[in-house]
Amino acid sequence: MPYFISVVMGVLPMVIYALFVWRIDRWEKEPLSLVIAVFIWGFLPSAVFALIAQIILGVPGALLSAIHPLIGEIFGGTIVAPITEELIKGVALALLFVFYRHEIDSVLDGIVYGCLAGFGFAAIENILYFFSQAFENPADLWGLIFLRAFVFGLNHAAYTSFTGIGFALARFTKTPALRIVYPILGVIGAILMHAMHNFLVTIGGFAALFALTADWIGILGLFALVGFCVVHENGWIQKYLVEEVEAGVISQQQAADAASYWKRSSLNFFVLGPRRYFEHRKLLHDITELAYKKHQLKRLGEDIKVSERIATLRHELAALQEQNVLTV
Repeated sequence: MPYFISVVMGVLPMVIYALFVWRIDRWEKEPLSLVIAVFIWGFLPSAVFALIAQIILGVPGALLSAIHPLIGEIFGGTIVAPITEELIKGVALALLFVFYRHEIDSVLDGIVYGCLAGFGFAAIENILYFFSQAFENPADLWGLIFLRAFVFGLNHAAYTSFTGIGFALARFTKTPALRIVYPILGVIGAILMHAMHNFLVTIGGFAALFALTADWIGILGLFALVGFCVVHENGWIQKYLVEEVEAGVISQQQAADAASYWKRSSLNFFVLGPRRYFEHRKLLHDITELAYKKHQLKRLGEDIKVSERIATLRHELAALQEQNVLTV
């Protein structure tokens, strides 16, 4: 039974956190297939590669432990673990940047994908910690679950969100050098934040309390950044849909609905009914995508694929407008 609890409580909180983060971005939700893929990368390949790397790099740590156990722990926790884990979690974001960069529309998207990789990694790491506790001292298992799933449950997501921000910034810069610099700075930020936490927890005592305080200051700061991104993107949508309203592609009310955080809420399922809800949600998504593509065109310059997508969206929305399908 303790092992079953370890698996459930290792995975379930992280899945709930991941779904919450995914749902925050109501303007342009990331494809569920990519969301699952990034989470699974954090859960399996990332954890396996990190473990292998840490075993190899743990040799110097073993030698340092022979001098003093605390020195070995600090080396492993402050240097080896943060570098290997953040680099390997970052591989998922690098692959996303290379093959699916069109899905990265803003800094918020970078945060979402970074958090997803972090939650996936935290899930498998928690299971391993919980298994160890269940074997050594089952009576203290729930205490460890509380610490790792709730008190420190958002840490890995917060670390890797720095990497995600780096890749998102690289996505929208015209300077070739910055496309390399931004992700590197993001990974460095993730490693430093991770290393600081591990160092303070390894020392223990008052330092561990300071680690908890620093962690939650960082997490609250991340929440504040997410809130800023949501408001900022709302401004984009309103700005870029003005022209579409004036051209008669969509109505003023439809533009307002597309920019409304609450109109995009799943609670509208109970207001509109199943068929109307899914139809309306798809249409608001297309209207929002039109605004994002126009923003992308402005930031990055002329792009044939983006221009063609804008033209297609305008044509489809204009046709639906004539059929009165867009009316709620």
